[in-house]
Amino acid sequence: MADHYKTLGLPYDATAEEIRVAYFELARKYHPDVTQDPIFTDLFLKIQEAYDTLSNPGRRLEYDLTIPTSLRKPPDVSINARFSRNVIPLLNEQQLMYVLVDLICTADLEPNQLPPFHLCLVIDRSTSMQGQRMDMVKTSASQLLRQFRQQDLISVVSFSDRADLIVPPTRLTDIAREDARISMLQAGGGTEIYQGLALGVEQLRSVDPRYSRHLLLLTDGHTYGDDDACLQLTNQLVDDGITVNCLGIGHEWNDALLDRIASISGGTAIFVSSPADLNKFIELKLAQLSTTYARNIQFEFISDTDVKLRYAFRLSPEAALVETKSPMQLGSLQYRKSMSFLLEFTVPPLDSTTQVLRLAQGQIKMEIPSLRSARARVMIDLSRPVSVNPERESPPPVIVEAMAKLTLYRMQDRVRKEVTDGQIDKATKHLHYLATHLLSQGDRELAHTVLIEAEHIQQSRRFSKEGDKRIKYGTRALLLPPGSEQKS
Repeated sequence: MADHYKTLGLPYDATAEEIRVAYFELARKYHPDVTQDPIFTDLFLKIQEAYDTLSNPGRRLEYDLTIPTSLRKPPDVSINARFSRNVIPLLNEQQLMYVLVDLICTADLEPNQLPPFHLCLVIDRSTSMQGQRMDMVKTSASQLLRQFRQQDLISVVSFSDRADLIVPPTRLTDIAREDARISMLQAGGGTEIYQGLALGVEQLRSVDPRYSRHLLLLTDGHTYGDDDACLQLTNQLVDDGITVNCLGIGHEWNDALLDRIASISGGTAIFVSSPADLNKFIELKLAQLSTTYARNIQFEFISDTDVKLRYAFRLSPEAALVETKSPMQLGSLQYRKSMSFLLEFTVPPLDSTTQVLRLAQGQIKMEIPSLRSARARVMIDLSRPVSVNPERESPPPVIVEAMAKLTLYRMQDRVRKEVTDGQIDKATKHLHYLATHLLSQGDRELAHTVLIEAEHIQQSRRFSKEGDKRIKYGTRALLLPPGSEQKS
């Protein structure tokens, strides 16, 4: 029997209004008046049938009785929110509020109930990858093949100014054959990331959507004139639940573009400076993919008037910038693990009529592949009472620590702007401040990099490309929980 909720992309407790909105959004995309593709015509008939059933209270009740109780239960995910203040002071000036949100998987499953995954490896083979970099990627890809489970799929795409399919979606029954295909890659040509992304996405879309689908992009250079096309394609992946992780090799790649691609899709971007960095990330990523409980997690929210979500940062399982608009893409949650993200809100001047302020209220939506269900959700309300004279309270230590590390990460953004604006003395002063704090935390290697870069900026009035990325991604890695391995 067709799952009408899944057809409309809704949880089983969807409201009548949510059903109506979902139907009309899908109709705008797949109605025969919009597209003549026969595949979409069949899909629209299923959408119409789902809507006819669920929009009628009597037919919906009758249909719901056919759904097993195990599928209709809420997801085994709990939410823990900690606030920098439990009560917001009534002030006639703007103030900041921080919220640390933890999503915790509480499910009790057998290992064989966790879903398989499809990983598409998209490799830059442009001329600049020639030699050591290409050898490093081939070696890491070969090691990756040997860590796959029998139920998982891998595909490999290479690109320069055109893209080629090296390994179609396949289960690894003959590792030597696929290894040989990868080992034959030769560098040459320009860099057009969109070509590789598009062919990689085509492979991921071609298989059963019950697989968790991830794209791993490895590149060492700037793309030529297709930045907007890359971002447009990435925005389209949100509905597919496809996550893109970006690995920048060396120091010539466009970190701004790769950060945007990753954050839009709920993935992460990292700086790869050695084979050890690359192998470590791939090993960590495979471990995460093989234990995914919930995927395509989205935070859909509204806030009170003039309350602004100014900054959002995922702390774990991987440190990454997150887009602040709703719905916010958060990536995947691992079995028996947690996901943490830090939110920074600006609170407007308040008047005496405000008793409760809604920082954000809504739902965290997700897919639970192991239950073979439609989208599930948990409700979330980040509202706080307002008081004229609240009791003095200290922020939770975990928020204080996260805020302190976030300040160091954001300082490198500030220094970048100061260098661009020609404020060299200010930039070097802030870099020395950053180095001092890094030394106090015992990170001598990163502190040394910062001090060298301060001297370089003083002499050349600009960042070095390598130092810029080492500082940016090194300070970002500070936000990871203790014991994490994602550090450049």
